[in-house]
Amino acid sequence: MLDMDILLVEDSSADAYLLKEVLARKQYAPEIHWVIDGYRALDYVFQRREYHDAQRPDMIVLDLNLPRITGYEVLKELKSNADFAAIPVIILTTSRDPLDHTQCKTLGADMCLSKPHIIKEYEDMVQRMMDWANLRLAETTDDKMPVN
Repeated sequence: MLDMDILLVEDSSADAYLLKEVLARKQYAPEIHWVIDGYRALDYVFQRREYHDAQRPDMIVLDLNLPRITGYEVLKELKSNADFAAIPVIILTTSRDPLDHTQCKTLGADMCLSKPHIIKEYEDMVQRMMDWANLRLAETTDDKMPVN
């Protein structure tokens, strides 16, 4: 398991708590930084205002239905910035509309997952998400390793 800093962008404290709880239960130990809206997410990533010394996240878990600005807008701004476009973004949404999922992928999301209503399915989703993230981050780390 790689050390990982995750930025969780979620306006629902219940959903944020559930994700943190499932990660702990699955014995994943990422550092999770939680913000409740899109403006704070962008401030965090771009190290603005109270987040001027924030750690660059290894991955962003982003809800679509956020107050102030939507997850779509956050995703679009992140992926259009060369300095941050490579940060993996996983969308977790209540939407089951295939058009929402397609739009997320078009905007550059690495994964788009619908939040399940059953805890076992939620745990399976988190397992899949973290397995993917570990593989992705391991590939990124391997790319930086010197070749002998």
